[in-house]
Amino acid sequence: MPKQLLIFTQYVDRLNDRFGVVASWLVLIAVLVSAGNALIRYGFNLSSNAWLEVQWYLFAGMVMLGAATTFRLNEHVRVDVFYALYPNKVRLWLDFWGGIIFFLPMTIIIGWYSWEFFITSLLQNETSSNSGGLIRWPVRGVITLGFLMLTLQGISEIIKRYAAITGLIQIDPKYERPLQ
Repeated sequence: MPKQLLIFTQYVDRLNDRFGVVASWLVLIAVLVSAGNALIRYGFNLSSNAWLEVQWYLFAGMVMLGAATTFRLNEHVRVDVFYALYPNKVRLWLDFWGGIIFFLPMTIIIGWYSWEFFITSLLQNETSSNSGGLIRWPVRGVITLGFLMLTLQGISEIIKRYAAITGLIQIDPKYERPLQ
């Protein structure tokens, strides 16, 4: 395996970690906007659909910009009930083939269609149908960017899993179910 591929994974990981930090800040901003909106709405009897849509945009940013970092940290939701029971080598192989067969095709397909959705929205200068609503293309762009970053992180994880399978690097694919 060329060393350049592992260098590529480091760049992707760092880039997605930066987007993860942005997603974390969006959580705080969303809380402040939500609290401010509630205060203005109930305290002064003023309201605007734009503030509600800003909250929606911020939530989309949190999810889409944080998804790749969540995937990198192996903190995403897993469907495989037996994954935790498998030895590490089997987990690495499952992650490798699952990434190639399921993960990458889906992120590429969804990303491709979200790109078309974004471009159409941008060209039409789409706005919300709500009174006082916002333009829609920025949030559509965040969806496209999120899937691009998720695809890159998927490629990074596949490369790292292959490197771990072949013994070039060490990865602990341990997964702990979230506390219920």
